[in-house]
Amino acid sequence: MRLRLRLVTGFVAVHLALSAAAGLVAWTWLDASQRDQAEESARSVGSVIARGGFSLSERVVERMRTLTGYEFRVLTAPEVIRPGTVQVAEGGLVVEIDYRNETWHRVSRQVLWGTVLLFLGGSLAFAVVAAYLAGQFAKPVERLVEGARAIGAGAWITPVPAVGTGEVAELARELERMRVRLLALDQAHRQAERLATLGTFTATIAHEVRNPLSAVRMTVQLLSRRLPGDPGLALIMGEIERLDLIVDELLGFSRGMTVTLEPTDLATVVASVLQLLRRQADHAGVELETIDARTGQTLVSGDPQRLRQLLLNLVLNGIQAVQRGPGTRVRVTISDRQLNVEDDGPGVPPELLPRLFEAFSSSRPEGTGLGLHLAKSIADALGCQLRHKSGTPGACFILDGFAEA
Repeated sequence: MRLRLRLVTGFVAVHLALSAAAGLVAWTWLDASQRDQAEESARSVGSVIARGGFSLSERVVERMRTLTGYEFRVLTAPEVIRPGTVQVAEGGLVVEIDYRNETWHRVSRQVLWGTVLLFLGGSLAFAVVAAYLAGQFAKPVERLVEGARAIGAGAWITPVPAVGTGEVAELARELERMRVRLLALDQAHRQAERLATLGTFTATIAHEVRNPLSAVRMTVQLLSRRLPGDPGLALIMGEIERLDLIVDELLGFSRGMTVTLEPTDLATVVASVLQLLRRQADHAGVELETIDARTGQTLVSGDPQRLRQLLLNLVLNGIQAVQRGPGTRVRVTISDRQLNVEDDGPGVPPELLPRLFEAFSSSRPEGTGLGLHLAKSIADALGCQLRHKSGTPGACFILDGFAEA
C-alpha cells in the first residue's frame, strides 16, 4: 500500500511541477511577445513624430494612442525604465510605452486560469492513471515482498504467487525456485538428522540383539546334531536366519551400505527368501509364487546376502499389502538379469509415489518406512535400478541392471 501511495504521489508531484513550468513558460512568452510588440509600436510612433513635423497636441497624442493601443510618453532624454515599460530612441526623441495594458492583464489572467485548470484537471487525471498503473506494478511487487518475507521467516510451505509480467514475473519465478530449493534442503537436513539419530540407535540395538541371537543359534545347532531332522528345530533355525538378516539390515543402515560382488544365482536367492517367509505367508493366508522366465542358468554379479535383504523387504511388503487387500498372492518373477515382485494388493497410494523410496515414508500405521528405503540403497550399491511400475492392479517392483558375472 505504501508503494502505491508513493507512486501516485510521485506521479502527481511530477505533473504539478510540469504544469507550473508550462504556466511560467507561457507567461514568459506572453510578456516577451508584448514587449517586442510595444518596442515596434514605440519605433513607429517616434518615426511618425520625427518625420511629421507637427506639434504633439493632446488630440494628436490621443489619436496615436488609439491607433497603437498603448499608453506612451515622448521624452526628451532616456529615463530609468520602469517595470512593464519600454523606451525606444527614434528621430531624436525617446518614446516610452507601457505595454502591460488591459490586453496584457486579460491574457495574463487567461494564462493563470489555464494553469490552474491544468493543475486541477491534470492532477485528477494523473491521479487516476497513476493509481491504475501503480496498482498494476505495485500490487505484484507487494505480493512478492510478502512472499520474500515468508521465505525469510522460514514459512516455505506456501508457494510464491506467479504475478506480474516481464522482470517482475521472472523475479516471482526465481523466488519460487529459491523457496523450493530451501524447502528441499530443509527436508534433507531434517532427514539427515533423523537418519543419524536412528543410525546410532539401530547400531546399538543390533549389537545388543546379535550376541544373544548367536548364542541361540549355537544352541539350536547343538540340538540339531542330537536330534537330526527335527522339523521344529529347522523352523527355529529358519527364523533365526531371518532375524539375522534383519540385524544385518539394521547394521547396514547405521554404517552405510557396502556390498561384496560375486557370481550369484538369482533363483537361489529367491528360494532362500521365500523359504524364510513361507511360514509367515501361510499364517497370513498368502500364496508365494516363483516364476522362472530365464532363458538359461545365467549368473549375475551381486551380493547374495544383500540381495536377500532387498528381496526380503519387497516380499514382506507384498505379504502385508495382500493382507489388507482382496488379493491372495505374491509373485516373484526371475528373468536373466531382472527380478519382479508383484502382489494382488491395493497398490501404492498415489500420494506416496513421489517419496516412495524415502526413509520414513509408509502408508501403514505400523510401518517404519525403512524397508523400501533400504532396498533402494542396496540396489544402488549393487549398481542396479529399483523402480515401481505404475498401471498394474497391485504393486509391482522391478529390480534390473545386473551385470553379468
